[in-house]
Amino acid sequence: MRLLLALLLCASTFQAQAFSTPKPGQVIEVALEQLHPTQAVIGFDQIHYKLGAFAESPKLVFDEYCETNGQGGTKKVPKDANLQNPDSFTCKEPVGAHPADMKTVVVGPAGQLYLTDGHHSFSTLWEQPGAGPQLKMWVRVTDDFSNSPDMATFWKRMEQGHKVWLKDRNGQAITPAQLPAHLGFKNLSDDSFRSLVYFARKASYGKPNSGAVVPEFLEFYWGNWLRPLIDLRAFNLNKQGGYQDAIKAVAQRMVSLAPDAPVGDSGFNARQLGGFTTLNRKELKSTFETKVPYVIDSRSK
Repeated sequence: MRLLLALLLCASTFQAQAFSTPKPGQVIEVALEQLHPTQAVIGFDQIHYKLGAFAESPKLVFDEYCETNGQGGTKKVPKDANLQNPDSFTCKEPVGAHPADMKTVVVGPAGQLYLTDGHHSFSTLWEQPGAGPQLKMWVRVTDDFSNSPDMATFWKRMEQGHKVWLKDRNGQAITPAQLPAHLGFKNLSDDSFRSLVYFARKASYGKPNSGAVVPEFLEFYWGNWLRPLIDLRAFNLNKQGGYQDAIKAVAQRMVSLAPDAPVGDSGFNARQLGGFTTLNRKELKSTFETKVPYVIDSRSK
C-alpha cells in the first residue's frame, strides 16, 4: 500500500511539473527531454565543434552550462565536478542574473514547453558525455500560448510571432506535424549551410546595429539565401582545407550583398541581418585555426 501511495504521489508531482503554466519573464528549470523543438534542422558541425572543444578542455562545458543558465560562467570547477550535480561546481552568479544569455521557451497547450532559442546549445549538451537528455537546465519563458483552443491555433500564433522555423534541411516547407519530438542528432536533421553561416560569424556578419532587434533564425535566413548560390559539392567538407574553402566562399558571398538588398524571401535586408560590406580576414583566419580542426576531428569519433 505504501509503495502504491508513493507511486501515485510521484505521478501527480510529475504531472504538475509537466503541465504547469509558467508566465512570461519567469525562469524555470526543465530537463532537456521535456523541451519540444520548434525547428527540424540544426547545423551538426556547429555541435561537432563544441563537442571537440569540450573534449580537449572539459572546463568549457561547465562554462557553457553556467552561461546558458544566465550565471555568467564558472567560478570554481573541481576535478570531480559533475553536470548532473550543480552543487559539485560553482557558477559566478545566481541563475537568471543575465537573462539575455538564457535560452527561451513558449508555453503551449497543456503546459508543454516549446524551445524557441537554444537548439544548438541544448543539442550539444544532449550529446555531451556526462550530460544527456535528463540534464536539467534553466530557461526563460517569453510567451504563454497555453490558452490556444487547439494546436492549429497555437502553431498559427507561433508562426505570426516568428517563433518556429518550418523548413527542412533543403529549405523546403514542412508542417508543424513534421517537427521532431526531441533534440539531438537522432531527432533533428543536418543543414550544412546553417553550420557554414555560423562559422562565418564575425567575418561576414555580426549582430545588427545597436538597438536593433536581432531577428529569430538569422543564420537560417542567410543559409536559405546562400543555398542556390553555392554548390557544396565543389568542396570536400571532410577535409580541413575543403571545409575552410567552403566557409570562405559563404563569407565572401555574404559581404557581396548590398546593405539594402533583400536576403532572399526573409523579409529582411543584409543590414538588418548584420551583414558586413567587407570581409574580416583576421576573424576568418581565427575560425580556420581554432574551430574547423575540432569539426573534422569530432566528426570522426
